[in-house]
Amino acid sequence: MHLRLRILLLPLMCIFSSACIAQSTVTITSDADDLSRPISALLDQLRQREHISVTYEDPRYSNGADIEDVTEQVARNVSDAEKKLHRILVPRGRAISFVYAPDDLRAPDGAKATIARMLREYRLLGGPTFNVVRDGKRLHVVPEDRLDVKGNRIKQNSILDTIISIPAKQRDGGELLQAICDEVKKQSGYEIGVGPSAPSNNLARYVTTEGISKQTAENAVENLLDRLGAPDSFDWDLYYDPGDKAYGLNFNYIGPAQGPTSE
Repeated sequence: MHLRLRILLLPLMCIFSSACIAQSTVTITSDADDLSRPISALLDQLRQREHISVTYEDPRYSNGADIEDVTEQVARNVSDAEKKLHRILVPRGRAISFVYAPDDLRAPDGAKATIARMLREYRLLGGPTFNVVRDGKRLHVVPEDRLDVKGNRIKQNSILDTIISIPAKQRDGGELLQAICDEVKKQSGYEIGVGPSAPSNNLARYVTTEGISKQTAENAVENLLDRLGAPDSFDWDLYYDPGDKAYGLNFNYIGPAQGPTSE
């Protein structure tokens, strides 16, 4: 009798176990209508779903296989002469779906390991190589290599690894952020424009007389953002325009991060 009951219960247990596994994972997918930056799109879904604090930075796309000319699609009311003067180029990404377990993001290094797996899967699709590094609760997804004009895979560091120094004087947060971007351009030659998503009110309310001495631009931006509210509440996406050969700095508010903490 006991043996028969065990045999009957076994299929039910398997069904229940399968249901639990299915419920414990989430699938996120790149936007089919905009494949310019699929990794950024997936990271934004993680921010919104899991309150993970993670930043993103584009590689400096220069190979034709990684760039798409969308001038005709987006500049319909522009004259042919103007189109010839300025082509609108965007990164050419690859579609990707990624499966993760939310519980894995609760462990100290779980979010980093999960995002690292996402980046490896994207690399296998032919995309550029990204790396993820952890700084307290905040994670940074940065470029590691890319294709040059000739198709050679070359190393690339984050533009925000640039070491900067800014003299002390009274500034509000917006002025300090602009000073950071200006100093990166001075040291690297690459312009970083501050996008309209910047937390203008928070930046305007923050006033400081401090300067910056031999610090990476990443740490400088991070420290500034963390003084505007709860630490790790603001993240950024740093997009590279392959046409203008310049960067645009965009911001996201996720609230106090619920991601991993230092051990």
